[in-house]
Amino acid sequence: MDAGVLSTLAALAGTTVGAISSLGTTWITAQSKTRAERLAAETAKREDLYGRFMDELSRLYANALTTVGVDYERLASAYALNGKIALYASDAVADAANKAIRYVVDLSIAPARNDSEMRALMDQENADVIAAFANACRAELRTLL
Repeated sequence: MDAGVLSTLAALAGTTVGAISSLGTTWITAQSKTRAERLAAETAKREDLYGRFMDELSRLYANALTTVGVDYERLASAYALNGKIALYASDAVADAANKAIRYVVDLSIAPARNDSEMRALMDQENADVIAAFANACRAELRTLL
């Protein structure tokens, strides 16, 4: 084979390999960036949802401590958020949300408590359902990173 042809073929082959490498690198970089953006959006969506649920749950909890009976408007809002949590969250988070709502409803229908009974309630480990939910959320969000 002529040296000029061989040299030309070698140059073309090198250019082709370089172009394919460049395209591959660009594609991998774009895929990584897209995945990171999707993950950041998913994390932000869950953080917002979980925060709104905790806000609603804390209002229900405060109402349950001060009055007898369920605040059905707030309960409906909490259930709607709980339904959204069931769509996106892990089983651990969904279970913690369900337990929290059940606990607060049980607290709402219990007899009224005086101040010392409310203080004693703070010392019960199972009474901090918002923290239990938050811990489940934190563990889930860490797995997303």
